[in-house]
Formats: sequence, C-alpha cells, structure tokens
Amino acid sequence: MEGSIASRARLPRATQMTVARLEATTQMRPELREPTERSSPFHQLVVTLATRKWFLLAIAVLGGILAGMAGFARPVLFEATTQVIIDAPSGGNAPGGTASAQDLLDSSIDDHLTMLSSQAHLRRVLAALRKAEAANTAGKSISSPVWEEKPDTGSFMSTLLSRVWPQGKPVAGSPEAVDAAALKTLRNGMRVGQELRSRVITIGFTDTSAARAALVANTFAQVYIDDLAQKRRASDQLELQSLVASLPQVQGNLVDATDRLETYRLTHGAVDQSAASNAANETAELSRQIALSKADLSASESRLRHIDDLRKAGASVSQMAEEIGSPVLADLVARQTAGTAGEDLGKAIELELEQDIARIAAETDVYRAQVAALEERKRVLDTAATDTASQLAGLRALEPQVAIVTQRYNDLLGRQQDLMRRIEAPSPGVAVLSAAWPPSSPKTLSPIFLIPPGMIAFGLMGAVFVIIRDSFNQTLRSEAEAEAELGIPCIGLLPKVSEVHAKQLRHLVLGQRNSPFSRAVTSVLVTAAPTQGRGRSPHIILATSSTQDDGKTELAWSLALAATRLGGRVIFIDLDRKDMRLTNEFRGEFSTVVAHNTFGDYVSDRCVLQDAITRMPEIGIDLMTAPAASDDLLTLLSTVDKSQFTDELLSVYDIVIINGPLGLGGPETRLLKRWAGAVLFAVRWARTRRGIARGVLDSLRAGGSATVPVGSVLTQVNLRKHAAYRLGDGADLLLARV
Repeated sequence: MEGSIASRARLPRATQMTVARLEATTQMRPELREPTERSSPFHQLVVTLATRKWFLLAIAVLGGILAGMAGFARPVLFEATTQVIIDAPSGGNAPGGTASAQDLLDSSIDDHLTMLSSQAHLRRVLAALRKAEAANTAGKSISSPVWEEKPDTGSFMSTLLSRVWPQGKPVAGSPEAVDAAALKTLRNGMRVGQELRSRVITIGFTDTSAARAALVANTFAQVYIDDLAQKRRASDQLELQSLVASLPQVQGNLVDATDRLETYRLTHGAVDQSAASNAANETAELSRQIALSKADLSASESRLRHIDDLRKAGASVSQMAEEIGSPVLADLVARQTAGTAGEDLGKAIELELEQDIARIAAETDVYRAQVAALEERKRVLDTAATDTASQLAGLRALEPQVAIVTQRYNDLLGRQQDLMRRIEAPSPGVAVLSAAWPPSSPKTLSPIFLIPPGMIAFGLMGAVFVIIRDSFNQTLRSEAEAEAELGIPCIGLLPKVSEVHAKQLRHLVLGQRNSPFSRAVTSVLVTAAPTQGRGRSPHIILATSSTQDDGKTELAWSLALAATRLGGRVIFIDLDRKDMRLTNEFRGEFSTVVAHNTFGDYVSDRCVLQDAITRMPEIGIDLMTAPAASDDLLTLLSTVDKSQFTDELLSVYDIVIINGPLGLGGPETRLLKRWAGAVLFAVRWARTRRGIARGVLDSLRAGGSATVPVGSVLTQVNLRKHAAYRLGDGADLLLARV
C-alpha cells in the first residue's frame, strides 16, 4: 500500500541512488546560473544619484530658496567713489628718461596710497566726521552735494556716526577702545587703489546709505588734501622765516660792497683789476657760502627757540614730535595714542625727545662753527684782496662782488615773493578729479543672482550626502550586488506584495499568470527545478533565509503554487514553527481533510505518509505541517535516515517544497540541505543586511553536500524603484507588458 510503514520498510535504503540523483542533477547544472558582471563604480555613482533625483532636486530648490531669502535679508550696500589725481613728479634731477619718470611716479603713488591707508589719516577722518556732526548739531550749514539730498542734516549725521561707532550701546573700555572700534569699521568700509598705472587714485566707501557713502568718501579725500596743504604751508612758513631773517645781512653785504666799490672808484680811479679777479671770485663764493650757512644757522636757531618756547608753554608730546619731525619719536607717540602707554614707553619718549633736542642744538653749533670758519677765511681773503687791490687797483675785484651780492639779494626777494604766494594759496600736489555722488545702483548683487549658486551648492551637498549614505547602506538591491556579496548566483527576484494572504497569493500566481509576480515565481521555479519532459526527475527545493522578515514563507508557497502548473504532484513541507500565519491560512482556506499528524510523526515512524498529509485539492498541493513543540527538529533530522524518506517522497511527488527554518535559528538548515536538490536563499530587497546573509550562507556551506546548488532570490522588490537604478537585470523584464 502506498505510504504504509511496511512498504516503506521494504524499500531499499538506496543511498547510492540518492547520491546518483544529486550528482546527475549537479552535472546537469553545476550552478543555478552564471554570475553577472558587476557594474563599474562610475555607473554605480550615476545610478545612485539618478535614484535620488527627486531628493536632490528638492535639496537644490531648498538651497535656492534659502539663498534667495538670505539675499533679501542681506542689507543693500552702495559704494561711492572719489577720484584724486597726483601732480606729475619733477624729473629734472633724475638722470634718466621715461623709465626714470615712471619710477618716480610709481614711488609717489605708493607714498600716497600708504599715507591714505595710515592709521593717522583714519583718525583725522574720524575727527572730521565728529566735527561735522558737532557743527550740524549747533545749526551750522555745510555746502556739499550730499546735503542737498538729505535736508535733515542732524539725523543724517547721526545715522552715519551710529554706523561708524556705536552710540546707542555702551562700549566697554576706555575712549581708546571706542576709537579703535570706530577706526576698524571705517577701515573695513574703505577701498583705496590706483587706476591701472595712471596718476589717478580711487577712494571708495561702502555703506547701506548711498548719501552717507558719498559723504564719507568725499570727506576722506578732502581731509587728506587739506592735511597735505597744511603741511606744505607750514614748511613754506618756516622757510620764509629763515629767508626773512637772512635778508638784512645780505642787504648789508650789498651796501658794504657797493660802498667799497664807490670808494675805490673815487680814490683810485680806473685801474687794471685782472690780477685780483680770482681773489674776488673766491671772496664772492665765500660770501655766498657764509650767507647760506648763516641762513641755515638762523633757521636752526629759530627752530630751537620755537621748541624751547613750546616746552616752556607746556605743549603736548605730539606737538613737540610734529615740530621736531623725528620718525622714531612720532612712532612712539602713535603707540602711546593707540593705548599701549606704559612707564617704559613714557621714559623712551622723554629720552628720545631730549636726544632730538640735543641733536638740533649740535647742528646749530656746527652751523655756528662753520660760519665762524668761513668768516675767518673771508677776512683773510679780504685782506689779500685789499693788498691786491692796492697793488692792482682792485676795481675789478669789487665789481663782481657787488654783482654777486646783488644777484643773491634779488634771488632772495624773488624767493620771498614766491613763498608768500604759496602760503596764501598752498598747493598740496593732489587734486580732486571726480567728487563722489550718491550711487544709484547698489554694489551688492540682486538676490536672484544668488539662487543659482545656492541651488548648485545645496545640490552638491545633497549629492555628497546621498553618496555617503549609500556607502553606509549594507543591504542588497540588485542581482549582481547579491552575487558579488554572497558568492552565489541570484536566480531571480519577486515583486513586492503588501499584506500577502493565501487567496491573494493564489490569485497572483495562478489567476494572473501574465502578472510580474507570477512570471517571476515561475522563472525562479524553472531555474531551480528545470523540466525535462515526461522523463524528468523529481526535485526537492529547500527555501530558507537569514531573518524572519525576508519573505521565505511567501517564496516557498509561491513556488508550490507555480509548481502545480508544471504538472505532477506537489507537496509543501513547512518546518518553520515561527512563521505559521500563511500556512495556517492555506490550510484553513483550501484543505478538505486535515491531518492530525506532523512531519515529526512521519520521520519518527509514528504514522505513514498518507496520515501526515493535509489534502488541498482546490490548489493541487499537499501539506505536511511542522513537528509539534515536543519534537526537537534537530534531533529528528540528525537521527533519521534521510534517504529513506526522500526516496519515498520523490516516488510519490514530482516537486517537494520544504519551507525550512531560519538560518540564524540553528544548524537544522544545514541538515536539511542534505535532503534538498537545490537550496533557495531568500534575501529581502533593500532590507537584509549583507553581513548577516553572508554569515548564514557561510554556515550553510559548512555542512551538507557540497554538490547541492545554492542560489539567492531577492524578495519584496519594488520594481519601479528598482528600475530607477538602471541595472539592466530581471526587473526590466518583469516591468515589460506581455
């Protein structure tokens, strides 16, 4: 009788037949399919970015919106520019041509740029702005093109000064700290530069107010020009004082020379003076040198007296430094003004001041000794000239002397008139070429122009985020990736089906045979158990997975349903006691005779095969349920002779589908591998981690026959999302309409 214990006992324990069957199967297909080549890294990068294109587009749009909002929130800045032109330097003293003149111009431009950017000039501009604020507060009117645009002068200057230095908020620290903050703000807004290689210097100031920017730029240039004019006037005044002091002496020399000439003419008459010409010329030269030395002596003494007067009047150190003109002393005073004052710095200033005064006094003594030596030499020459004149009738010696003294006197008078004219109208050497007017166009770009860079920047950041996130993704999402990571061929994939139930699964596999799911399941079945016509050999397929949610049970039932289309008898053996929901649904929906015995009873010889089978004729599948909780599956698999039961199953059924336990649950799967002709390892798409799946497969390879082929199946695949990866695998075929 079929399925009886007696008939099963009389069956030979054909171990050789079982091995031969497995070897024949293995020889027909040593692997379930050839592994596919893995795509290049560049292609993977393009695919990764293409699959996240909507995310990247959203990030780019967000970046454009944020950039636009930042552009609208940013204050609009205006830059007003003033242009000044430098007088061409005189190249008369330079022994060169055009190149030397250009070098002088470059040097002059560098000097002006340095002085315009200096801390001292910024302080003068700051003082001028404060003075203008005070003058407008007192009701004074200032003629400027800027004021015509702003009738409310006081509020305008208050706005200007509130930007240059904070007035509404108390500033911690001394007044030097307030000045330092104001100078920093002023320096950050200024721009000074040369226009190409010309003599034009551009002075610009950037501010949120166009009128305020024009006012500060014009003030910056005008203060510099006024300061240069003041320095030129002071220098000319000192030279005029020295020249006026030397004029009486030159005039006296002229009177003396004229008297001597007239006296000689009256006394000696016309005589030959050729012998005394040389002595007269030397005397005249000495007179000129004496006059120059006395002029220098007078200037030095005047300067020394002025310094003494300042010291007696109790002048400040800065005034003393400006009068002395020492760079070292000026630097020390600047450091003291900057707020780095100390006892050592004060002593250094006093020491430098005394040294500079001593130096000026020493120069005065040198000039005095020089004048005395020249006068002594002149007296000797005068004596010799007198002797020569007496011998050679020194008329010719007196006439050149008179002419030289007269020329010297006339030069001094002309120089005096020129100095007086320059003092009345000083020329700073710099003139305003173009005054600043309030600009009509802002310097800052429109917020619209910030949107494309913002979109590009955020798009790149989004791409980097996607690439980094994808590099940390340890799941499997393609057949080629599964083969490369797991080391076994991937024989197919199953589309995603939400909330799988027994009737729904039957309808998908048997009712909609042209659906992607039905075609995918049939393709996997044919690959795992290829048909060979009527003489085909029966197959045992084991379905397993690493975790509970990998879709192993759905895969096994789908294969069983698809196997009914191939003809022959199909049995489904469920050995997974943790996932009984779908099996219970099939048994409740389609069973006619429910067996009370299980797989444990069958392999333990407590019942025959027929008593352990639940019939489901509506779908053409027989069911054998998992052992009871009292039966240890590991003990059952390790103690029974598997060939005895596999031979009996294969003699009755054409296809045996075993829903094995989880690979992480224990070694039962390795023992069941000996029962199977093919093992299908379910891997959930974009869910199962590579390390876990690889570890389970390694343990599965460690036991059982090495000739049993093992293949992976991707389950719960989102076909449309998978097709976006452009991998060119089975998903494209499943999406194609039949």
